[in-house]
Amino acid sequence: MVHSLFNHIQGKNGSRWAQFVRDTGTDRILMVAIDAAKFTHKAILCTFYGDVLVKPFEFDASLTGLDKIKKNVNKEVERHGFRAVVVGIETTGHYYEDLVRNCHQEGYHVRIVNAATTAQERQALLNWSKTDNLDLMAIVQSLINGRGTSNELPSGQINTLQKLTRARRTLVQERTATQNLIRMHLDHVFREFQGKSVWENGKRKHIQPFSTLFGKAPRYLMRHYPHPSDILKLGESGLRKLSIRENLKLRDQTIQILLTFAKASISKPKTSVLADELLLNQSLDRLELLDEQIKYLERKVEDLFIETEGVVLLTVPGIGVVTGAEFYAEMGDISDFDHAGQLIKLAGTNPIVKQSGGRKPSYYGISKQGRRTFRNITYQVGKSLAINNPEMKKRYLELKERGKHPRQAYVALGNRMIRLAFAMIRNQTLYQTNREDYVLLNELKKKLHKHSVQRFYDRYTLLSTICPSA
Repeated sequence: MVHSLFNHIQGKNGSRWAQFVRDTGTDRILMVAIDAAKFTHKAILCTFYGDVLVKPFEFDASLTGLDKIKKNVNKEVERHGFRAVVVGIETTGHYYEDLVRNCHQEGYHVRIVNAATTAQERQALLNWSKTDNLDLMAIVQSLINGRGTSNELPSGQINTLQKLTRARRTLVQERTATQNLIRMHLDHVFREFQGKSVWENGKRKHIQPFSTLFGKAPRYLMRHYPHPSDILKLGESGLRKLSIRENLKLRDQTIQILLTFAKASISKPKTSVLADELLLNQSLDRLELLDEQIKYLERKVEDLFIETEGVVLLTVPGIGVVTGAEFYAEMGDISDFDHAGQLIKLAGTNPIVKQSGGRKPSYYGISKQGRRTFRNITYQVGKSLAINNPEMKKRYLELKERGKHPRQAYVALGNRMIRLAFAMIRNQTLYQTNREDYVLLNELKKKLHKHSVQRFYDRYTLLSTICPSA
């Protein structure tokens, strides 16, 4: 019996490639390397042994360019009797995706090569130079060595979910940057609006008028009464009337703190901060728009996620709709993996192990050789579980007692969740726990809208009759 080491190291990809080469025969394989770009791609045709059949040539990123590739491929297939065409494409931005899709439609065996892989090939074999032709030869060498993946591009619900969750994350990052910009402008207009330090009994204490700077009341005041002079002009009675009229729910303590801070403010006169007030209002407009867009995307994500196999992850305490959807989307189609360890490597959260000469292995940091977006959400999932999942929190505390840094513990919990998610999605099973306070309906009601809870129960349980009370 033959045991392939590739099954562990590279998943099915390594073994599939070895079997493909063995079945086809190296003399019968035509290699096509493509360096993708926005407008003009470049390609080279050669044998499995690297003998160049068609020198590097350019073709445009459209059907006319693909026709040029097909003509060259067909000519060499007829001339040399090749049985299979292997196309290697480097993952350059998103420009490679149309090439991959069209090459699959032509029946070519497509191998997607990571840009970091070709960079290593250039360093090892092609000196420190970098040209388009050297990039093509690096892709060819990567193909010959069996590197790359034959997976097709994400499609269907997973692809849509991946795009939506990544777009939402981008918007969240933009919202954070906008909030920081608002804080900066507010420092010029009314610094103490964000809080100030006071001394009580010889100890410093930080006092804030509002528990959150971006709630309804502080946003309204920042927009209409941003300067200390505006607050003083309103006075206590004016702030109370404003709170009732606009339903701001300002507490007496908040009003007193605002007036006290406004009287002692070191901000410039109002006439000197007109530019910052204008920019502050524009930033607030941008923040409101981002909030609306994020909320809209989250509803779309929920409606789509509830229809996928990954929705079972919502039965896990600590996994919300957005987090679960992003986690599932970055995992992708798990049918191409034999075990969860291959997914952990895909995320790049697998530990680096060094061992030789019969010595005890040493464990370093994580490899970071996988997909960055998958690695980021794995970390976030681990952090959420450490806080919101009682069983995972217990595991987190055990890891800290063993001397693990919190970030290391979060990654460990994220890897644990990958294993759990792999089993749950593959077998379509719900989260199982011995906790007496765990109620599936309550867990779902915390995360989903009422109609989504009903759809979940219709799909996975026989208890849909109790769902209307949700």
